[in-house]
Amino acid sequence: MAADAPDATRHAGQVVRRVLLRRNIAIDTESAQLVAAAVQAALQARPSSQPPRRRPHVPADGSEPLF
Repeated sequence: MAADAPDATRHAGQVVRRVLLRRNIAIDTESAQLVAAAVQAALQARPSSQPPRRRPHVPADGSEPLF
C-alpha cells in the first residue's frame, strides 16, 4: 500500500489542478499535490462519526429572494 501513496497523491494533485483550472485559477503541479495532501490529511483527521459541519439554509422571516 505504501507504494501506491505517491501515485494517489499525484492523482489527487491532478484532480485539484483540474478543478482550479476550471475556475481559471492556475496552479503548478507541486502546489496542487501539496493542497491535495493537506485536504486528504484533514479528511482523515476528522472523526468519521461526526456529520459534516453544515447549517441548514433557512431564509430569514420577511426576507425576499435575491433572484
